[in-house]
Amino acid sequence: MKKSPLPFTKEFPALQARVGGRRMIYLDSACTALKMKSAAEAQKEFLLDLGGCGGRRSSHALAGAVEEKYAAARASAARFTGAASPEEIIFTSGATEAVNVLAGAFPFTPKKNEVILSPLEHNSVFLPFYNLAKAGKIKLRVMPLKDLKPDMRALETILTGKTALVCAARASNFFGGVTDFARMASMAHSAGAVIFFDDAQYAATHPVNAAVSGADALAFSGHKLGAPFGTGVLWVKKTLLARLKPFKVGGGVVKSVEAAGSKFKVEYLRDYQGFEAGVQNYAGVFAMAQAFETLSALGHEAIREHMAELVTYACGRLRGFKEIKVLGEEEDLKRGALISFVPAGRSFSPSDLNIFLNTYYKDRFIALRTGRHCADLASLNSGLSGTVRLSFFIYTSKPDMDDFTLALQKYLSFLR
Repeated sequence: MKKSPLPFTKEFPALQARVGGRRMIYLDSACTALKMKSAAEAQKEFLLDLGGCGGRRSSHALAGAVEEKYAAARASAARFTGAASPEEIIFTSGATEAVNVLAGAFPFTPKKNEVILSPLEHNSVFLPFYNLAKAGKIKLRVMPLKDLKPDMRALETILTGKTALVCAARASNFFGGVTDFARMASMAHSAGAVIFFDDAQYAATHPVNAAVSGADALAFSGHKLGAPFGTGVLWVKKTLLARLKPFKVGGGVVKSVEAAGSKFKVEYLRDYQGFEAGVQNYAGVFAMAQAFETLSALGHEAIREHMAELVTYACGRLRGFKEIKVLGEEEDLKRGALISFVPAGRSFSPSDLNIFLNTYYKDRFIALRTGRHCADLASLNSGLSGTVRLSFFIYTSKPDMDDFTLALQKYLSFLR
């Protein structure tokens, strides 16, 4: 039988680095993934060997080389995302900017101005629409939570002819697991609404398959895939892209500017070029394209198998601790790449545990996250003030979980 390439550690020098003289056990990949060496090298190569603007601004040979490379990166993003065309790919600084662009550009009308959010949405999805609602431009509704998932029956009742947009995270950064996104998409479309998927916690460990996912738009950040910060993708189906209004404007998005008496007439580009204002983050995009190629070479099937195996192993290790409660069912958690748990009763303080994990081992420390994870809707809907979150990526190993559970056992023994 062919040996699995995972865990895949050789691309991640940070795993061997020392922070304060200690090695890191990294269980915080839902916040950000450690960065790939090959992606960093691609970024460095552009900055040192090219470093110029793309061809839409200049017509010299350097600009042509940059533009050719940029087009190749867009094609790589389209393959990774499963887009029908590279022209459906908009490069952004991350999922946060992508959602802000979608919210600002979306063609709301007085008769179709309601937005429904799943109860799992990150603040990066919630706040852009909250601000629009506060300004009186839209009406905002949030689906209730049932069994730590969006309540699908409730969605049926709140979808109306006025619903313009439904937003749903395919994988939760608070509870883990994967939502019933295909059903949500079908319900949204039946009501005549558009659906957007927040794939920030999904794209790194699942095939995105945008064109057949049921989504009309989706977004994810490059930094959660091992690419640099400040990179991301907004995919918009061509039919929706044609309806979006100019939002973030500046150089590179204008088709023409003409004088009309004492006024001006501005015509914006109507395809993806109309949403990439200013000089682009070429170095970051080229690095992100390299990360796409690395993940694709490993294979989504192998990555999913590794995640499921890790989650199963972690659930088994955690099952023996009566002082904690793992949130969600193991079968569902296996479909994601993280586990959250809370104290059973008042057995311990998550923030105290976090401090302990940074001090218990003399030669290493454990990096994870506690709190609300910027998912206040999930926290408020579940009544949980926060969780302890263990999140995994292609470099995470079973010995990482062994180190964590040994430290957890020691911490809890001090409290007994």
